[in-house]
Amino acid sequence: MEENRFYHSENLELKHVVELGAQTNIHATKVLRLKVGDQFALFNGDGFDYVARVIELSKHKTSVEIIDRYEVNHESPLKITLAQGLAAGDKMDWIIQKAVELGIQSIQPLLTERSIIKLDRERAVKKIEHWRTVAISACEQTGRSFIPDISSPTHLTQWLSNQNQTTDSLKLILTPAKAQNLNHLEKPSSPVVFMVGPEGGFSEKEMDLALRSGFVPVNFGKRILRTETASIVALSIMQNLWGDFA
Repeated sequence: MEENRFYHSENLELKHVVELGAQTNIHATKVLRLKVGDQFALFNGDGFDYVARVIELSKHKTSVEIIDRYEVNHESPLKITLAQGLAAGDKMDWIIQKAVELGIQSIQPLLTERSIIKLDRERAVKKIEHWRTVAISACEQTGRSFIPDISSPTHLTQWLSNQNQTTDSLKLILTPAKAQNLNHLEKPSSPVVFMVGPEGGFSEKEMDLALRSGFVPVNFGKRILRTETASIVALSIMQNLWGDFA
């Protein structure tokens, strides 16, 4: 396994020559100071790492030949979708980065009554592109060869209406109120969908709507955590109880 890994958005095939993207080229030449003949790994999200050997190197261009590939499976057996109430500032970046590190399968940003940040269509598209970059960077660091899906921000009520049609998953919603402790749940045999509110949590109306959509209220203690802390603690607990931390 190669120590250095980079994401490459295009198709990768054995014996083909590819040119690194601008940012990857800068990192390879300025930070790692790679030389002709050096090897590293490329991945594009198809489940493989590709061994790349530098064959041409300049200030503005790095060309590599794909000389080998190997399957990589660093995925958790526990398939979790995090439905995260949209958080302000860089909190969403932090949540996405850590969730990917912890093995999340997909992330659904939710527009809720108490979400501080508001997104129009154009800004939402830019946000998704940025969040995907954050996720890719986390995959580079953790060795994951599959990139978790990050869906377009959706209004909670609309998203829950679709969840009403889903019966093959364990649906959980985090609440500071009295609820079942996450540690006391039995290991699920199906994927998990986990809802976490934004700053200020879910409104009473939203909580009621989620419960009527089949979500089970859970918590993991008496203390009230920040949204960015709660998401990551919950994912860590689930991976420890049911996933590949066990």
